[in-house]
Amino acid sequence: MIFVFEYLTILFIMETPAVLALILDEIKKIRNFLATDTLEQGQLSSATQPPNEVPEHVDITWITDYFGISKGTFYNEVDDKLLKAALYIGRRPYYLKSDVIKLMTERKEKHLIFRKLNSERKNKNNQNEDDK
Repeated sequence: MIFVFEYLTILFIMETPAVLALILDEIKKIRNFLATDTLEQGQLSSATQPPNEVPEHVDITWITDYFGISKGTFYNEVDDKLLKAALYIGRRPYYLKSDVIKLMTERKEKHLIFRKLNSERKNKNNQNEDDK
């Protein structure tokens, strides 16, 4: 293994397209070796997980990117109205990905902005309370 790193160090000095291709091949071999080695030892490898997989809990940045809204809109119209935080790490809230996706599909089906969707839910809750 030490030989490979010394070899790569020498190659970094000479940056030509052919040398860069060799470096890429060596890195791929190392990555494959590490992936198979960790699988043989019974450990999960990060190389086996899809790189674009979204975690079960998502933060505000992911949600605003997903919805295409600003953080101000999120805090004013969505937070604690349409979505409730599933857990907090420190003071940072995390939301269930499934809840975020449900909200997005509901928004797309009804073609409503978050403010209208929020007032619609309030009206339904008020009608349910009046019926009781």
